[in-house]
Amino acid sequence: YPAADVHRWLSKPDSAHEKLAFLTFDDGPTATTVEVLKLLKNHRVPATFFVVGHAIDDAPELLRREIAEGHAVATHSYSHNYDLLYPQRVANPDQVAKELKQVKQTIRDVLGPDYDTTAWRYPGGHMSWTGMAAADRVLQAEGMSWIDWNAMTGDAEPLSRRPTTVEQMVTLATEPITAGVKVSVVLAHDSEDKELTLKAMPQIINAYKAAGYRFGVIG
Repeated sequence: YPAADVHRWLSKPDSAHEKLAFLTFDDGPTATTVEVLKLLKNHRVPATFFVVGHAIDDAPELLRREIAEGHAVATHSYSHNYDLLYPQRVANPDQVAKELKQVKQTIRDVLGPDYDTTAWRYPGGHMSWTGMAAADRVLQAEGMSWIDWNAMTGDAEPLSRRPTTVEQMVTLATEPITAGVKVSVVLAHDSEDKELTLKAMPQIINAYKAAGYRFGVIG
């Protein structure tokens, strides 16, 4: 599904023509990505991997595997460095432009010059920073749409509110089902030490399937 459509559905989830679930994993590729891919294959669902450019050189084969197994690769900056991207918590459009080009080129170095994506996720999420308009215009000029989320596993939340049980994580990640929302974009992470996410994900997937959602990827 084009990122522009998913971006619009996040603002107006009921404008979608069907019930859709998008599993998204940020901050890879890492060793955890291997386990996530096994899990997704076992449950026969696709996901979108928002990759960090500087991590790709350590595991280029995982990007190729993500594509071969029916998933999507999207952009999540090159550095994932908040101080560079948002000095004083204000977006730096020049840095965003630079890192968008860097991460896309790094992806193409692995997947080929024709690989493209229109999906960008701001590290920390669009809602976390100020002065975003100029950076958003940079993305728009490059044909990109930024993607946040309306559900999450909570696996990168501050420890004071991070889920500590599978049940808590499943409840958090399936809130759109409870709310009767048509489109769910679930934020998870395939960075290191995400054992609880791996344990909870089968129940999250099964809950969306049982509720009649179809799983898609963001292109």
